[in-house]
Amino acid sequence: MSGGFITFDLSGMPGLPSSIKVAYQNYWNVFENIQNYNLGISTIRNQGDKTQTYYIFSGNEEQVAFTNGRMLHIQRYPDSNWLPVPKD
Repeated sequence: MSGGFITFDLSGMPGLPSSIKVAYQNYWNVFENIQNYNLGISTIRNQGDKTQTYYIFSGNEEQVAFTNGRMLHIQRYPDSNWLPVPKD
């Protein structure tokens, strides 16, 4: 991990076309960004500031990218917890 982010590793996926690699990288990053944003909001809310709101997807496409990114994380690191941040 560098800077709190896990680098997307394609070592287990040889021979992918570059267009799929780019899509997977995007999915990975969407999940990382939203998950980390929500982790920060969760921390702030747990400290008492309930005015902060969790991330709201811009649309279905972004929500699908988040889910696909989560699945890539699970596939690459199956022993880690990749559940979305619970919203209190």
